Amino acid sequence: MDLPEEVLADILRRVPPRHLAACRRVCADWRATIDARRLVLPHLLPGVPRGAFINVAESLRDTYFFARGGPAIGFDTRLADAPTSWCTSFVDHCNGLLLCEADEGTRFIYNPATRRSAVLPPAPSSGPREVASGAYLVFDPFVSLHHEVLVLPELPGEPQPPEPADSPPPPPFNVGRLFFADARDWLSWDSEDEPRKRARPRQSEHVEAKDTLGLMEWPPSPYVAQVFSSETGRWSDRAFVREGGAAGTVADMWSDPLSPGYGMGFGHCRPRRRHAVYWRQSLYVHCRGGFIVRLSLLTGKYVVIKTPGVTKVAEHRWATPYLSKSRMGVYYTNVDCLKFQVWVLTEELPTATPVWEMAHHADLEPSIRQLIRKNFQNAQKYWVLEDPRILESSTEQGYHEWDSDNDDDDGTNVAEEEEEEEEGVALGWYIGWLDFLGYHPRKEIVFLGHQYERRAYAYYLSTSKLEYLGYLRLAPRDQRFPACVQESHVFTPCRIDLLYDQNGVSVDLSKWVS
Repeated sequence: MDLPEEVLADILRRVPPRHLAACRRVCADWRATIDARRLVLPHLLPGVPRGAFINVAESLRDTYFFARGGPAIGFDTRLADAPTSWCTSFVDHCNGLLLCEADEGTRFIYNPATRRSAVLPPAPSSGPREVASGAYLVFDPFVSLHHEVLVLPELPGEPQPPEPADSPPPPPFNVGRLFFADARDWLSWDSEDEPRKRARPRQSEHVEAKDTLGLMEWPPSPYVAQVFSSETGRWSDRAFVREGGAAGTVADMWSDPLSPGYGMGFGHCRPRRRHAVYWRQSLYVHCRGGFIVRLSLLTGKYVVIKTPGVTKVAEHRWATPYLSKSRMGVYYTNVDCLKFQVWVLTEELPTATPVWEMAHHADLEPSIRQLIRKNFQNAQKYWVLEDPRILESSTEQGYHEWDSDNDDDDGTNVAEEEEEEEEGVALGWYIGWLDFLGYHPRKEIVFLGHQYERRAYAYYLSTSKLEYLGYLRLAPRDQRFPACVQESHVFTPCRIDLLYDQNGVSVDLSKWVS
């Protein structure tokens, strides 16, 4: 039964803003009612993805922006107004904000849409500040305009065996040893073997320490994270209590490599750390050892979730896993050369055990070969990488929001290509691997880069259509080493925050802060 517009508007006024934004997607009438009465701030409405920020290794720049038609007018896609002039790359992202790290070690929050930022004070931890460390950004403008940064405990390192003691100089030859009557006397003579005997206790202590540490359960309970809150401006400890069992022991985790891109081509062409997703006031973090922790920011509890399919990267040399977010929530994508698999996390009840469901699997090699044979001549809707040497010929196109519903012309269907592959047309050259660039936030579309051909694609999970987007021309710093994608995230701008401009002034939005 259709409700009168006034009655519907009165009901919708009682809905919290974060849920009201979702109500806009129910139907056209609800969206028109919400927008006509301005029930939600325009700044808080779910934005349209404007492109992708890409961290690049061995390149003239650390971060690039990849978008359709030209530069994103009004956005600082080059991080030019960031609070440091040193080379900068993003470490994490959440709802339009970037957590960045400069070469000198400074961490800061940056909003490319408002060009405002906030430098973080050093974390209390005395450990080295590495990009691979577990620092994650949480920002939900539908809940609060304050942000938090969580630094999670790192897996204890495997104890290294003691270095061998310096070998003593060889003893002088003793003629008397040639005349021992009893062989046991020869074996028991110990004056020259004493240094080797003294080294044995050190080795024994190492084995004992390794066994003791390796038998500890991981992750522990409580799981204590260091949390920076923009509301207090300070770091503090926050303990998360585990519900359910641990993922295993510390020794179980040691067999998994630090980097998720274990076997990918060049050593620098791999993600520097695993990813995290903020979804429904919980932080999902992909951890070393083949598991995910779901940290509830409301209850202070956490749950261990095993990853699907590929568990430990070391067992699948060419596979690279990615944790990400799209229309249905939390997605786990495993990319293996030109093949990939997609799982979606199903969580019917907060107390129920989360279950992974296989959503899609595909081999893109036939379609990519087909597009290469066509020489991309039919692709008219080019995306470009924001680079001064390239934009000169593309800025006349202007910037256009990407409408995936209308981008149905320039592509090829994977299933059709597999069926129509003619005998003898397969190309014999090496074709490289895929780089995962991210998901469309509200549609099941995955953005992929093709490292060998330096091109980018959009792949539609519902139709298995592969669409060519444009070139990823990454300028290498040294011609001996290729410039490679390390991390990427699809950028959905947010024009509201509590950060500071270059003069240190923050916009007064206190009445909108929960």
